[in-house]
Amino acid sequence: MVLRVHIDTDCGVDDALALALLARSRQAVEVVSVSAVFGNTYVDQAAANARGVLRLAGCGAEVYIGAGAGLAKRRVERMRPAHGVDGLNGAGFSQRWKLPELERGHSANFLAFAARRKLAGLFLGPLTNLAKSLLEDPAAFRDWRPTIMAGAFAVEGKAQGGADFNSWSDPEALQRTLEAGVMPRLMPLDVSHQVTITTDDLSKGAICCGSPLSQRLTKAAGPYIAFHQQVWGGDGCRPHDAVAAASLVAPELFAFEPARLRVIVDGEHLGRVERVDGPANAEVCTGLDVAAVKRLILGGLFGWSAVEAA
Repeated sequence: MVLRVHIDTDCGVDDALALALLARSRQAVEVVSVSAVFGNTYVDQAAANARGVLRLAGCGAEVYIGAGAGLAKRRVERMRPAHGVDGLNGAGFSQRWKLPELERGHSANFLAFAARRKLAGLFLGPLTNLAKSLLEDPAAFRDWRPTIMAGAFAVEGKAQGGADFNSWSDPEALQRTLEAGVMPRLMPLDVSHQVTITTDDLSKGAICCGSPLSQRLTKAAGPYIAFHQQVWGGDGCRPHDAVAAASLVAPELFAFEPARLRVIVDGEHLGRVERVDGPANAEVCTGLDVAAVKRLILGGLFGWSAVEAA
């Protein structure tokens, strides 16, 4: 059975890999709709990037422009060293298309509509759009189980204070989500950083695939890989959001366990996610089949022959 999904993204490099993977995994996933949020780039640029990636991947899902800042209205960091100003290191897409706004006055909340339609949810950036929607229609999200890219426990995140970037960008939004009856499935850096994709993997895949999207993703990934080599070490990058996306395509490759979580919303450890005692309010991914997930990501992006070539 094909899983129908709504994606919320701050479309940087690893988001683009995740979108391309899901758009090309038609045997397992149908991308129904997408919303953009601030984070790796401006929200309108994130929306343009998401639309461009999806269209080049042959997906016609509608893309909506969401929140441009977090709940606490902190200053938004505009220059992400791994993603560049346009989110894709100079390979970002044009904003010439006028895209619809996620918030549309008195109309029905779009994310609530997606949850009521029993779409799966995948959140790859700060959770601001979801947190705002929870205020408008909390009943729609009761016991919804979206997959979210958030958390850094044993692994130290690269945002200020050791948090992962998504949680640090809007900790209040994540905390509101955890308190509101939503049961998210967290993909923490502890798990996603175990998968490494190299320049050689992407270059061989792009040559084998030969599509305009593959060439663009490979170009965008160059500075992203260089940044990861600098801060994480090794010979490649960690495609964090693509790992989260892969958990929708092949959930049998991942292990999750229930946990109670809280988020630090002030001080020097802003955005850190902690395990605490009490009834579970989330599930946390604790492990994955590293080799199989890497094959799945490269196979989805470039085709199985590209994986063999890489």
